[in-house]
Amino acid sequence: MKSQMVGKIGLVGPGAVGGYYGGLLALSGQDIHFHFRSSYDSVQENGLWLVHHGEGGRREPVDGLHAHSSTESIGVCDWVIVASKATANSTLPDLIRPLVGDHTRLLTLQNGMGNAENLGDAFGHDRTILAGLCFTCINRTSPHVIESLLPGYVQFGELGQTISEEGRSIVNAFQSAGVRVRESESLDEALWRKLCWNIPFNGLAIAGGGITTDLILADPILTQRARDLMLEVQAGAKAHNIEIEDSFLDRQFELTEPMGPYKPSSLIDFLDDKPVEIDAIWGEALRRGEAKGVEMPELKKLDQQLIEAVG
Repeated sequence: MKSQMVGKIGLVGPGAVGGYYGGLLALSGQDIHFHFRSSYDSVQENGLWLVHHGEGGRREPVDGLHAHSSTESIGVCDWVIVASKATANSTLPDLIRPLVGDHTRLLTLQNGMGNAENLGDAFGHDRTILAGLCFTCINRTSPHVIESLLPGYVQFGELGQTISEEGRSIVNAFQSAGVRVRESESLDEALWRKLCWNIPFNGLAIAGGGITTDLILADPILTQRARDLMLEVQAGAKAHNIEIEDSFLDRQFELTEPMGPYKPSSLIDFLDDKPVEIDAIWGEALRRGEAKGVEMPELKKLDQQLIEAVG
């Protein structure tokens, strides 16, 4: 499906999420340029492949892939999509500066809170900055193969305002590429809602000893702990004037059950001895909740367990 062109797109951090959505954008005809690091040689040799398990395991090559080993070779873009781990945020401005001109717009697909604000601090809050929260199950199973287990959807919000006409252009590009999209009037609301799943399931997968989501659901103690963590996230959101209904919390368990033995992204990073986004996911939510006087003992306990687990 051909989509309305949004200009030149640069994508940094094409791991599971970035590689999958970037691949779909490329297949829809967008002019998107990928910055690969450790996987550059593998992608150059083998191409980039998407596997759609919702379509019987259909494998699809990303034809005409624009792969780069440096952001300098990409140059200034109309849009920059950031899909790198939030643990790299301290070095992110220097990495993407060659991509950013006066009129460049930014989209972060990162986990956790504070990522859009970090981009605003680095490149100015007067430019269009969006965040896309990815409610999906996607794994990179080799340097050049990305598998989608559950398509899910991406919920978009814009920093400091409802989604503008400029911001909606990238949302429409995702939709035209076959991605289910939703728009949020409040970026903060979208972030708190995403944490209702990320905080318990990413965290307990590590704290439970490196276990998959099906084992969390099979353990009554861990299931109750997941529920308690969700309730604390719900309370933290409410303190920020964001209402998350109980049915949304129930839905997180309903969505997780058919995933089977799923490894959340934080667990994969932990098992691979890669940095885990503890501060952006658990630490920032804890700080924001406690700053409003919300008691979050389960989140505080989990945050400490994760800090100790990663050493």
